[in-house]
Amino acid sequence: MATSFTFTEHDVQEEFFARGWTDGLPVVPPTPDRVEAMLAFAGVTAGDVVGTVPERSRNITAEKAAINAVMAGCEPQHFPVVLAGIAAMCDPIFGCNTAITSTGGAALCLVVSGPNLEALGLNANRNALGPGYRANATIGRAMRLVAMNVLGARSNYLDGSSIGHPGKYTMLVAEDSPPEGWDPLRVELGYNQDDTTVTVLAAEGSHQVSNQLNGTPEGILATYAAAMTNPTTYGVGKGHQVLLILGYVHRMILAEAGWTRQAIREHLTEATRVTPAYLEAAGIVMEHTTQNDMTPDADGKLATVRSPDDIFLVTAGSPGAGWSAYIPTWAPTIHSSASSRKVQPPGGGLP
Repeated sequence: MATSFTFTEHDVQEEFFARGWTDGLPVVPPTPDRVEAMLAFAGVTAGDVVGTVPERSRNITAEKAAINAVMAGCEPQHFPVVLAGIAAMCDPIFGCNTAITSTGGAALCLVVSGPNLEALGLNANRNALGPGYRANATIGRAMRLVAMNVLGARSNYLDGSSIGHPGKYTMLVAEDSPPEGWDPLRVELGYNQDDTTVTVLAAEGSHQVSNQLNGTPEGILATYAAAMTNPTTYGVGKGHQVLLILGYVHRMILAEAGWTRQAIREHLTEATRVTPAYLEAAGIVMEHTTQNDMTPDADGKLATVRSPDDIFLVTAGSPGAGWSAYIPTWAPTIHSSASSRKVQPPGGGLP
C-alpha cells in the first residue's frame, strides 16, 4: 500500500539546507505554481535559454532562473530584472566562470537604472545600500542562488573565495534621479531614457566615502581619488573598473558647480594614477606577467582605471551629511568587465 507524506515548511527548509541549495538563509519553497507565475509574467517558457557559461558547459534556462528567483523571495514583477541580470552575467566580457570561482570573492553587483524603479519596489534613496526593501534584497539574492545552484559556485565546491564579503548574499544598487543636466547611467550606456537596464559588475565590498566639511568640488574629488587609490585594493595600478555612488550632498555640489559626469570621470582617471613607489611603500610587489604587466607609462605612473569609461557613476542616497560610496571591481578588466542588458517589459520575453 502506498504511503503518503505530508511535508511541513520546516521539512522543506531543512531539506534545502541539507542539499546545499541555500545561501545559508531560509528560502521560499519553489512550488510549480510559483515558478509558473514567474515565467508567465516575463513571457518566457521553461526551456528558454537565458545564458550559457561554456567553461561550465551549463545553460541557464528560464525555469532554473525562476526556481531560484522564487527561492530568493522575488515577486513575479522582479523576474524580468533577474533575467536581464543573468543575461549580462553570461556575456563573455564579464568572465562569469572566473568571477564566481576566484579566490578574490567577488559579488555579483547589479546596478539598476530606470525611469520608474519605485514601481518595482526598488529603493534608491535613504539607506540605498542597506536592508529593508524586498526588491533590492531579493533580486540580487536570486543572482547568487543561480550562481550556486545552476553553475555550482558553492563554498564547498567551486567557489574559491578566500575571504568573500556580505555582498555575496545580495548586492544591488538602484539609481536615483540624477541632478538636472546629468544623464542617468542607462543613457550614458547608449540606452533610451525610457528603458530600464541592469549592469553587472564583479565587485568587492562597498567602501563608504566621507567628506562632510569640504564644500568644494575639488575637495570632494580629492577624497574620491584617495578612496580609489587605496593600495590594498587589488585593482589599483592594474586597470580595473569602479562604481562610484554619489551621495546627495556631494552630487549637488558637483552639479551646481558645473561639473559634468564626463568631467568627473576624466578628472578621476588622471587623479588615480599612481607610482610604483606609492604601491611598494604599502608592501605591494610589482607584477610583470601577461595578465598584470605593471610597467609604468612614460610619466612613471600606473593607471588605476585605464579610461573614463571604466568609471561608472550612479546617484543614490538621501539628503544629509556628506556620504558617498565607492565599489571597486575585484580584478583588472583583462579578467572581467561590466556588462549591461535592457530589462524587457512584462510578457516581453528574454532580454
